[in-house]
Amino acid sequence: MSDSRPSAARRNLLLGAGAAAALGALPVVPECFAQASTGEPIQDIYAPRSKFALLIGNRDYPNRKDIAPAHKNVRDLKETLEYYEFKVRDYRDLDALAMARVLAEFGSELKASSESSLPGSVAVVFYFCGHGFQSAGRNYLVPAGVDPSSEKALSSSLRLNEDILVALPQRYPGISIALIDACRTDPSIRRGVDDFNQITAPEGMLVFFATRAGRPALAPISADRNTFFVGALVDVLREANGVTPIDDLFRIAAIECQTRVKAEFDKVKLTIPPQFPESTGNLRGRFVIRNRQLELRRGRTGKGAALLGVDAALLEKRWQVIQASLRPARLIRLCEQFEKDFPGSEYDQQIRVTIAGARQALESQRSAGLSADLFEETTGDRDFRDDLIKALRGDKDAAHRLALAYRDGKSGVAIQSRRTEQWLRFAAELGNGIASWELSEIYNQSGQVGDAARFEKKALDLGYRPPPRLATRGY
Repeated sequence: MSDSRPSAARRNLLLGAGAAAALGALPVVPECFAQASTGEPIQDIYAPRSKFALLIGNRDYPNRKDIAPAHKNVRDLKETLEYYEFKVRDYRDLDALAMARVLAEFGSELKASSESSLPGSVAVVFYFCGHGFQSAGRNYLVPAGVDPSSEKALSSSLRLNEDILVALPQRYPGISIALIDACRTDPSIRRGVDDFNQITAPEGMLVFFATRAGRPALAPISADRNTFFVGALVDVLREANGVTPIDDLFRIAAIECQTRVKAEFDKVKLTIPPQFPESTGNLRGRFVIRNRQLELRRGRTGKGAALLGVDAALLEKRWQVIQASLRPARLIRLCEQFEKDFPGSEYDQQIRVTIAGARQALESQRSAGLSADLFEETTGDRDFRDDLIKALRGDKDAAHRLALAYRDGKSGVAIQSRRTEQWLRFAAELGNGIASWELSEIYNQSGQVGDAARFEKKALDLGYRPPPRLATRGY
């Protein structure tokens, strides 16, 4: 984070930094999410039972690079997670050795717990708030007391993927949530170490970044306020109804974060692009966050419909039709009609998120020059169908996995180069930089130099920096 002070107005904002990760797996009684023509659920909903969290908030950094809201972020997130019955460990201002120690202790606790639990019965959240940067395609989290702009930062910091995410258990089916509340650029950091790289989330993981590649994550300079990212996330989680899936809640939080940053910008007349959180995920099924109170309140399926004075069976039937829809344009129409016919239902949040995602998918489909028939797949196993549902709701990573399925001949589909290219184009238009890079490699191999250059540039614009071992043209 920079220590520049160009104006009084700008001094009221601090380029916030925080990094977070969360890992876990959730077992639950599956509920029908949507029905295929065979009557088999297309997706299941899972709710965690045993839940653990490790929160680290590093505020103290040298050379006036403190992150004022870091401790409040941890306090408020702890309170929210405890409401959802997480067992929370929280720490502040840890150096490198202390961070490694608490991670090891936490990992041992999780291992002991998971060994006595049913497969997938443990949910884990690991949260880190502090400075971060990228070097050679790896993401680093900076311990307290280390200047993130110094040469010492590289050797003193923990690697996000290699040191943190892999240190926590991942059991299928499950969910791992990584919350990265950090700048993804810093003018004071040496050239080539200036942003977080796009990554592919491990199976069962959702990584939620506070901002897009090349953008700062902003925060009030006051220690009495949250970063905009965590403030929005905590408020959304506090209002969760136990029905809206976690990844949809994060999309809502992303929109709320952007709204808050824009309002702050308007006050001080800043014109730089506002931050907008983005995510990358690799989930199977949908996951909800509940506690005993929400379980009792919700009761049996259809209670929400009864409270609205409508037929529960009709509402659920219409909802299942929406979940099984495989064309973006039709999905939008169905959702808009559902919203009109059942205002205030327990699916209100999901309807709004689904409409937004389907509109993004429709726009990306048209930008890529693809037919809507692409979504009318009739093959593939359960994981493939799960990704298909997510892709037409704007999930760039699900679209990428569909491309890889056709490339490698897995998930119940045969190798098809044409389908691989189509899904890569769609994923790239949705914002997947890795898919865009892979597409450029395909075009290079086939001699389509113009298309290769275009998608290579798009990959870089989207924030993907290939590791040196994959570089072929000087990266």
